[in-house]
Amino acid sequence: MKKITIALIMVISLIAPIQTMAESVTQNGTIIEPLEQNIEQIIDEITFEPRPINSDAIQNVKEYISEYFGNLGYDKIEYQKFEYNDENNENAIRHSSQADVFLASTAENAIVDGIGENIIVTKNSSIDTTKNLIISAHYDSAEDSVGANDNGSGVAAVLELARILKDTEIPYNIKFILFSGEEKYMLGSRWYVGKLTEDERKQIIGVINIDTIAEKSDLGYMAMIEGNKRPDNAEYDDEGLKKLAELNKNSMSELFTPSDRFFLTMAINSDHYPFALVNIPAVSIVQDWQDGLNVNDSSDVKENMDIQRIVEVIDQVMEVLPTIN
Repeated sequence: MKKITIALIMVISLIAPIQTMAESVTQNGTIIEPLEQNIEQIIDEITFEPRPINSDAIQNVKEYISEYFGNLGYDKIEYQKFEYNDENNENAIRHSSQADVFLASTAENAIVDGIGENIIVTKNSSIDTTKNLIISAHYDSAEDSVGANDNGSGVAAVLELARILKDTEIPYNIKFILFSGEEKYMLGSRWYVGKLTEDERKQIIGVINIDTIAEKSDLGYMAMIEGNKRPDNAEYDDEGLKKLAELNKNSMSELFTPSDRFFLTMAINSDHYPFALVNIPAVSIVQDWQDGLNVNDSSDVKENMDIQRIVEVIDQVMEVLPTIN
């Protein structure tokens, strides 16, 4: 999650009949649930050193994630490379409300300061449909952090959801996307959205982005959204942001807020935002940070995490998936 101032326990799926979302997700009669040992192993494998965009470390993590999906049996794995220019990126940030600027390439006709790569894994429905749900997380970290919570927690949640859902029939396609460059103001998700055609945008029924969910805390989670409804008398304190969020709620955010563990708020500092700019229903699940979070520095380590919080978010996503159509 971008702060604003403004090996491998390999899970090889057993052969099992495809389940529908109306049934329990099972293999050989056993309900498939999130496994803490899998989650911990994923975090161990990807958070032993900082993995900023354009580093050797993030390349190693990309290969790990790709191998993980491959061993689960996914064969539709794509890689979306993009280039960026730091100076142009700073300019784009200053125009973050303008989709034509914020979603444009920063390296076109400019010096290339670095390269990022998004990982896109598709689970096609057996039903002939063009509807796509995106479940995402960013897999880069800040330069001075191993990023266990931000965002090893989100990566682990997405990979566990991919394992659980592998042989489950769903009436829409799912794209599991691991974005790079979120810590440089959502470079990867901006590139992804900016490259979508109008038809491809219309095919996305929603985005569930998971970002920074597992620091030890008794607090719940924010369902972060963004929208363009801004009354003239809008207040931008905590309560005002909640009221604005209620005004701007979308089909994805409404799925989470019936739970008293989730509350709506307006925010632009995660990978839901580029989608919201083009009116795609999107939500980022982020833990409540009212007590502050230890992210983007050396304190963001596995020892400060509560793995059960990742399980809790996975369970909630599994609960809402059957209600999406």
